[in-house]
Amino acid sequence: MEQASLVKVVAAFVAGVVVALGSALIYVRASDIAQSAPAVDATVAPPRSAPPQLPDTTQDVTDPPSPAAVDDTTAPSESEPARAPKPHHVAPVFRDTVITPHRSPAPSRPPLELARNTTPAEQPPAPVSDPPPVSTDAPPDSGQLQQQTTSAPEAPIAPPPVPAPQPHVVTLDSGTPVAIRLAETLSTDHNYTGDTFRATLESPIIRDGFIIADKGSKVLGRIVNAERAGRVEGLANMTLAVTEINTTDGQRIHIESTTYAKKGPASTGEDAAKIAGGAALGAIIGAVAGGGKGAAIGAGVGGAAGTGAVMVTRGKPAVFPVETRLTFRLAVPVTITEKLNR
Repeated sequence: MEQASLVKVVAAFVAGVVVALGSALIYVRASDIAQSAPAVDATVAPPRSAPPQLPDTTQDVTDPPSPAAVDDTTAPSESEPARAPKPHHVAPVFRDTVITPHRSPAPSRPPLELARNTTPAEQPPAPVSDPPPVSTDAPPDSGQLQQQTTSAPEAPIAPPPVPAPQPHVVTLDSGTPVAIRLAETLSTDHNYTGDTFRATLESPIIRDGFIIADKGSKVLGRIVNAERAGRVEGLANMTLAVTEINTTDGQRIHIESTTYAKKGPASTGEDAAKIAGGAALGAIIGAVAGGGKGAAIGAGVGGAAGTGAVMVTRGKPAVFPVETRLTFRLAVPVTITEKLNR
């Protein structure tokens, strides 16, 4: 029993192998036939004319009328002799046959190379190169450049720039005179050392053809020394100096000048007159009061009174009246640079 089962299994296996081999052989044969079949080139084959239209022969032939359909009026009577029926022409019945028109053999053509139905190997994608950068400063084409050059008017040539003027520099040497006119009264009675005073130029200051300071320019000065007169002896004294002048271009130039001094008037004659007058007045008073001896005593007393009055009274002050003209000179040289008006 086991041997019979084994034989069946082997037989089934062999049958399966045979069927598989046969199927593979049939598949390979069919593939070879399909590959060897000529490929029709649609672009080479000439156009074919449509086959001629044939009459439809497949129509059913009209069946002859049955004897029952014949009109009874046409049927022969029993008294009349029977007539032979007219023969009917039956159209031939054509079967469904296709008539193939005769075609001339196609001209011989060189054998065509058959394309195999094979899938091409995938090619790696070509590297995509970056587009070249677009230059924003691309020069215009010749047409545009010519149009621009012809349409735009020529700009006028600018003249060369004028060089900036250079300021002049002058130097006032020491000893240059500076003549002024006082604009106020100066006195030792109300002015003190260190006070300033105002004045104007009496004559212009000119150097190298340039007017450094014109007549009437403002001048400032300083009181270098101011001493009042003594009660018994000593005279009043005032000393002046110029410190600043205004130039024609608006500059205030500091200078050092020589000094100008003035003393008050002496009061010797006036003092003697005061003493003598006091003595005479005392003598008169003493004579009236006590005769000759009284006159002598009165003169002495009057002289002493006159001397006391002189000692109490001060001497006269030193005074520079307004509009007084004075001339100073530069003590040191002064360099002045012209101020350009921009």
